[in-house]
Amino acid sequence: MATTQCMVRPDGVAVITLDNPPVNSLASGLVKSFNENLAKVSKDPAVKAVVVTGKGALFCGGFAIEEFATAGPQAIMNLHNMINGLDACPKTTVAAINGQALGGGGEVALACHYRVAVDNAQIGFPEVLLGLLPGGQGTQRLPRVAPFDVALQMVMTGQNLNMMKANKAGIVDKVEPKGSPLLDAAAAFALSKPPRPISKMKVPIGNKVMAKAGGLDMARLTASKTARGMIAPDAIVECFQAACLGPSFEAGVAVEMEQFGKLVMSPESASLRNIFFAERQALKVKGNTAKPTAIKKVGIIGAGLMGGGIAMNFLKKNIPVVIKDAKKEWLDAGVGTIKKNYDITVAKGKMKPEQAKKLMSLLHPTLDYKDLKDVDIIIEAVPEIMPLKKEVFKELGKVCKKDCLVCTNTSGLDIDEIAAAYSYPEKVMGTHFFSPANVMQLLENVRTKKADAVTLASCMAMGKLIGKKAVLVGNCDGFVGNRMMGPYGAEARMMVEQGADMSLVDSAAFKFGMPMGPLTLADLVGLELFWKQRKAAGNMQMETKVSIGPYEMCDWLCEQNRWGVKTGRGIFLYDAKTRKKLKLDPELPPKVAEIQKSKGVTPRSFDEKEVCERLFFPLVNEGFKILEENMAQRPSDIDIVYVYGYGFPPYKGGPMHWADNIVGLDNILAGLKKYGKERTELVSKNKNYRQVSYWEPSKLLEECVSKGKSLTQVWKEREKASMSKM
Repeated sequence: MATTQCMVRPDGVAVITLDNPPVNSLASGLVKSFNENLAKVSKDPAVKAVVVTGKGALFCGGFAIEEFATAGPQAIMNLHNMINGLDACPKTTVAAINGQALGGGGEVALACHYRVAVDNAQIGFPEVLLGLLPGGQGTQRLPRVAPFDVALQMVMTGQNLNMMKANKAGIVDKVEPKGSPLLDAAAAFALSKPPRPISKMKVPIGNKVMAKAGGLDMARLTASKTARGMIAPDAIVECFQAACLGPSFEAGVAVEMEQFGKLVMSPESASLRNIFFAERQALKVKGNTAKPTAIKKVGIIGAGLMGGGIAMNFLKKNIPVVIKDAKKEWLDAGVGTIKKNYDITVAKGKMKPEQAKKLMSLLHPTLDYKDLKDVDIIIEAVPEIMPLKKEVFKELGKVCKKDCLVCTNTSGLDIDEIAAAYSYPEKVMGTHFFSPANVMQLLENVRTKKADAVTLASCMAMGKLIGKKAVLVGNCDGFVGNRMMGPYGAEARMMVEQGADMSLVDSAAFKFGMPMGPLTLADLVGLELFWKQRKAAGNMQMETKVSIGPYEMCDWLCEQNRWGVKTGRGIFLYDAKTRKKLKLDPELPPKVAEIQKSKGVTPRSFDEKEVCERLFFPLVNEGFKILEENMAQRPSDIDIVYVYGYGFPPYKGGPMHWADNIVGLDNILAGLKKYGKERTELVSKNKNYRQVSYWEPSKLLEECVSKGKSLTQVWKEREKASMSKM
């Protein structure tokens, strides 16, 4: 139950404790209880001062975000009543910050007249990460106690400050060592100081000068480059302008409330909140209550870039890693690469030399499978060759303990076939780490047919342990992410063949919010991957869910060893040293014209709207088909895959949220039918082209539109029906 506890100490200091596990969030029940207790102690003549703290290891984690959808503006008004009460209290109020004070929690601390904190606590305002701004007067109070640049940086980036920095900045008045009696220190401090409401303080002259001298303009410019597509940063700047240059505190609060009201109702914030909740949902395996196996020691097979990157994830968590390869020179090279990565981190000042030494001491290279006999989890990361992987699993079956979780890292091989080569197939999972594995956040955990409940739970817990955004997916061609990229890449190449300017195809995707266009992405990933796959199969026209034609342009490049970034030439040219993209390969447009002539294509012009629809509508359609086939647990899991694995703009909420809430499913369906019809007409007139399945609308999509319901609504109905049958 969200509430507060209130007690009066023998010294006359009232202590109000925020009590709403696990993070003491400011739910309506807690705020109501707090206001009642504060009113009571404010009037009690026996109370000399008030200390506010949090129960457990946290001060307060901020707003109860789940209440936004129902309470909205009222939740903000309730918080304002709480904050105004603290600010106007006739008795000195002190925040005893016993742990993280984030968002609304930081604003509650700022509403107190003073702040005393334990040295391992943090304060921060992460609202911008949800497309919001501090809505509890934080944008008005912070510039009154902290330097302009510190205050603005905190709110614009959402980064936390440790207490040493917060104390230096003037945000916190006193810092106590961890383990010391914080409440005693806060009570003594409160009894020694008069009330000092921040609302009555003037903005320091230095902050006014900074705001007038270009600080606000610079913030706007920076935001336009680093937070493109986001509206919250500009709103934050407006609030800081009101705080530093406005007529009064009250006028600034009015600006903050207006801006917050706009943001909380914006599609951007709704999208970011979708991602916030989706991350937490993704870790849950439906119907699985099994307890995961503890991971105390890890085995990695393959010391290449992928294997080494995976190993670094566990080393970072101080978990011993046994890394095996087939040849000593391969093993030495892999260990050397890991050490080099740590040396670079040390050189940048992001790690101490002794830390790097400790991490390397946890790494145990070996050539012998027997050294893996006592590990809790093994992740195989050898090259994507099915016979090789099956041979590795056969050998592992001879040495691994029975309850060891064994994973194959692959981007698309059939993991059930690999699992069949292992002695205990129920302990096998697929893990699709994204490269570089020590940097990229996404992890697709691939379910095998025989994986038991403990295996599923352990694999998901492993992802959480190493800080990945783990999503459970089904065993299909390309899994979730790469499968949906198949139509995306195919349409990019198709539009180029039909006459679309290559720079337009890329710029349209970039303006949409993607980190790069599909052609630049193809160069980065490597044009040769599917080309080699088709050559090895002896069928250059072979297609899969992931690899879809037309191929002519990319095949021509690959035949000349123009594979993209790695060779310095692909669709674009790259600087030999920096690998920076320079320009479109000038030999490519004439080749495209030659392909068009040979295939009987009359080039035509395209606009950004058509480019984006043809890139993203079939991608979304494939996502619907993945849901139909139960290859993903829920729509929001697909959103997580695309935001964290492929750079889909988080302020659009992921492809499924974008389709459901921003574009509209009826528009998606109409677009699929329109472009599908155009493809059918093309195929009927030109024998060089064939029909493709990605324009065929998903039955789930058609169901949503026919019922006039959102995907979210229909999916909840399906889940409810499924649960009732259990």
